[in-house]
Amino acid sequence: MKVPDSLLFSIFQRQDARIRQEIARKTIEIATGRRIHNISDDPPATLKVLNLKKEIAQLSQFSRNRLFADVNLTYTDMVLGKMADRVKEVYTKVVQAKNEIHTEDSLKALGVEIREALDFLLDMANEKVGDNYIFSGTALTTKPFNGSLTYMGSEETFRVQIGEGNFVPVFRPGGEVFSTNVYELDTLYASPDASLGASGTLTVSYDSTTFTVDYGDGVWYLTVKVGDPDAPLSAYGVGGDLLLDGNVQIADIGSYSLNDLVNAVNSDPDFAGANITATLVANPDGTYTLKLVDSDGGNTLEDTDRRIKEANTPANLVDVFNTLSPPDLRAYLHRKPDGRYTLRLIPENLSTALSLSFSGTALGSFYTLNVFQIVDEVGRKLREGLSPDESDLKGVQRSYDKIASERSETGSVLSQVKSLEDVQENRMDSLRKQKSDEEDAELSESIMEYTRYRIAYEALMRIVADTRDMTILRYI
Repeated sequence: MKVPDSLLFSIFQRQDARIRQEIARKTIEIATGRRIHNISDDPPATLKVLNLKKEIAQLSQFSRNRLFADVNLTYTDMVLGKMADRVKEVYTKVVQAKNEIHTEDSLKALGVEIREALDFLLDMANEKVGDNYIFSGTALTTKPFNGSLTYMGSEETFRVQIGEGNFVPVFRPGGEVFSTNVYELDTLYASPDASLGASGTLTVSYDSTTFTVDYGDGVWYLTVKVGDPDAPLSAYGVGGDLLLDGNVQIADIGSYSLNDLVNAVNSDPDFAGANITATLVANPDGTYTLKLVDSDGGNTLEDTDRRIKEANTPANLVDVFNTLSPPDLRAYLHRKPDGRYTLRLIPENLSTALSLSFSGTALGSFYTLNVFQIVDEVGRKLREGLSPDESDLKGVQRSYDKIASERSETGSVLSQVKSLEDVQENRMDSLRKQKSDEEDAELSESIMEYTRYRIAYEALMRIVADTRDMTILRYI
């Protein structure tokens, strides 16, 4: 059967186009080393390569973020370490100033040293890496602390993403980093025995603990914690006589139990005539004490051992507070650099936050101090020739604890960041290999394929020529 020329030509065109296309594709593969150049080359593989490229780009960004976090957190850790060391030196000097005999000049000299330490601490708190302040939160270019020791930065933490759903804090707010839970009353008194000038109730709450402290004229407390209200008070070191308006009203109160003493007061006609009542107080720590209230006022009440105190002076209020509060919270009589006095409340636990409220006439407002304010105040006291008190020592200790805790937290985040380095590098190697396997050509195989298509093309030309006797000799 004779094959029509038109059919033969059509077959030739199709095969010629296909083989030429394959030859061109293999030529590009050999030249570029890449198997895929267009979606049409291999649609499923192309889609997979695109997804791999996206994942590689995302992982690359995570890796850059991780390196950014690593550098800045490492520097922050170093800065906090230096600050902790310097505050520890300040603590040593405050201990010396409090416990040793010093002249006024030597106290002033220590105050100058602490001023130098404060300058160092402020410089460290205002450090930056490149253009970014490390303790200013998201306000990266705002200097965190001014000369008044006030925080000026952002209250928000600057975080970076170092993994899928994994954000780490890099620049934390200095107002939080250097805050303490040292609470100070803003009202000042001329002396520890000055009148509070107010009557009311202070309510203190923290964690699962709540208790109240009544203060003012006509409110007395036995400033002793009693474990068993039915045991003789002498077992707790209580003795002496109870006096009403200067006269012995109940003799040898040490022979009474706390419950018996409450009953004795409330059944005594002279106490009743003075409108004085006694109440058993149950403390949050499981101990007990005694409260006496003069509803009319004007009466004096005391014991010869001076254990029963009227909660109407700063010094007495501190003793009353510490009787009513659990051991994990203490009140301190604090002397300011100008010689006046106020109250400080300092929990034993660094993380404890107090809720403080007044009813009746408030004594004032409590506010918290930062590390720099605490160090500054003890330095100013020393430069005035005043010895530090127990609350100064406790405040500096709390400042060290706070910085050390922040450094520990920074170190924990830094450890997490560093641990991702090998994970990310291994993942990157794996993704690149998968991409290479999908996208890159096998050179030796491509050359073989190219050769095969060249042979096929030549064979096609020969078949067509032989079939139609296409030789130039027929036309000579």
